[in-house]
Amino acid sequence: MFRLFENAVNPFASDDPTTPPRRVLPYLIAEFRPLRKVIAISLLTTVIAACLEVWLIGYAGRLVDALAEADPATLWQTHGVEFIAVGTLILLVRPFLHLLNEGLDDLAFRPNARTLAHWRAHRRVSRQPVGWFRNDLAGRIATWVREGSAAAVTSTYVVIHTLAFVLTYIVGSVWLMGSIDPRLVLPLGVWILLYAGLMTYVIPRYRLASERHQDADSAVTGLLVDSYANVDTLALLGVSEDADRAVFAAARQARLRVERLEVTMNVGMMSLSGVLMVGLIGYGIVLWQASAAPIGLVAAALALAFRITSMAEWLLDGVSSLFGSVGTLRRALHTIAQPPAVADRSDATTLAMRGGAIRITDVSHHYGKDRGGLDRLSLEIAAGEKVGLVGRSGAGKSTLVNLILRFFDPETGTVEVDDQNIATVTQHSLRRQIAMVTQEAALLHRSVRDNIGPATADEGAITVAAQQAAAHDFITALADQDGRTGYHAHVGERGIKLSGGQRQRIALARAIHKDAPILILDEATSALDSEVEAVIQETMDKVMAGRTVIAIAHRLSTIARMDRIVVLDRGRVVEDGTHAELLARNGLYAALWARQSGGFLGQ
Repeated sequence: MFRLFENAVNPFASDDPTTPPRRVLPYLIAEFRPLRKVIAISLLTTVIAACLEVWLIGYAGRLVDALAEADPATLWQTHGVEFIAVGTLILLVRPFLHLLNEGLDDLAFRPNARTLAHWRAHRRVSRQPVGWFRNDLAGRIATWVREGSAAAVTSTYVVIHTLAFVLTYIVGSVWLMGSIDPRLVLPLGVWILLYAGLMTYVIPRYRLASERHQDADSAVTGLLVDSYANVDTLALLGVSEDADRAVFAAARQARLRVERLEVTMNVGMMSLSGVLMVGLIGYGIVLWQASAAPIGLVAAALALAFRITSMAEWLLDGVSSLFGSVGTLRRALHTIAQPPAVADRSDATTLAMRGGAIRITDVSHHYGKDRGGLDRLSLEIAAGEKVGLVGRSGAGKSTLVNLILRFFDPETGTVEVDDQNIATVTQHSLRRQIAMVTQEAALLHRSVRDNIGPATADEGAITVAAQQAAAHDFITALADQDGRTGYHAHVGERGIKLSGGQRQRIALARAIHKDAPILILDEATSALDSEVEAVIQETMDKVMAGRTVIAIAHRLSTIARMDRIVVLDRGRVVEDGTHAELLARNGLYAALWARQSGGFLGQ
């Protein structure tokens, strides 16, 4: 039976890549559309269950009157069928309704809705370009993905599980009291007005305090992730704890503001509980004394007063939770509902590789600033040509590579691969044709094997790539804290368990295994010692053969072997030629060469 509820919807069946609405209600409607049948049936069963609860309280009052007037000897003859019917309702129908409601809410909706919202948010954020992630802390983004998904589920769950039940219950109670004696609606109406006043005062303040608390809490999460990921840097900097303490203190103050309002709500509800009890029960007693109401009315009023009080507390908690979740979701949507900064066109095609020629025409990109990046740069690289990029820091080398990979779209100009504007092809098809090894070879906190190739890759091909990158020997000696060894050992966050040279050799193995027609080397051997570099240099020559290669390096052993060397300065190409030709020109490249030391080019 449980599986019937659990499999009511497949949260992975509709991986919607579109950008969701950035307003809360439209977002919830769009996000949980696959669960609309579950939500509708759950609302219906909730309303029926609330009506049944109110009816039972009314029936309890009538039962007291019936017992007061009935002859014990003929009680079952007179009311036997009625008692059996009510007993069946209580023993069978009521538990079945509860099972149906709980199964829909807690098995069909909540786990599936959380997974669906979390998965979709993750997929949308993952589609953002690399440059988008550089504008925020990874920990903060992860917090909003996680908390935003949870808030979306909580908001909807509160509506279908709490608000629908309690509101139906209170409306039903008003109807019940009015049907018995319209005068009983008066104390209930006064209580409802006072209760609405308390909610009007508390809820807006609670929503604002909750949003501030979420901001402060996400700042703490961002601080923790940043601190733990860069613990070595912090140790070297000797950073004072005062700044960290201030972030934690701000989160504490934000939490205290929320707790103050919760205390106000709880004390207010206790006071209103007394008002309802005295008003409803006391007024019922007055009517009974005046022979204007039966004793069963007092019993029903007593039960209803206690029940409505607990319902009202539940409602207030539900409304507070709703507004808190809505506030969290509203903040999260600023992150998870952003349209992709670099998006595929609706008519994007698959890149058709014919050799790997690259043409960059009049490209400018300054990251939205007035300087830096590239300035009207044009460059052509023939298919199979090996080009080295040289220039001082900030000359535009990394920007050029980022634009070729389409991590950013150029502000002006075009980038073409094999005569195809890369803005018109899918990003996946573009990057599938490009392998890259960077200076900082960060790895995923997964197995060595997963860092070299996908799960579908042949084990033998993974091993061959590692051997060619001079990585096989140290990989086979690896072991992690969970007992995994060799290619199945996990390397730690960003590969922290490995040395820089080991990480770079695994990154080289990844590039070798990918076997892409375009190869980008960004200081690809900077972390290798001379002995290891000499070992893999022959492999590198084989890997580069027949491929279009762009190499950024300061080591002459890499740059001097290129077919051409392009020198960048202030975002423009200032020199272009072979190593010998550029030295003969006695320009910027020759000046950098003259300042070389130990095989490196000066900055």
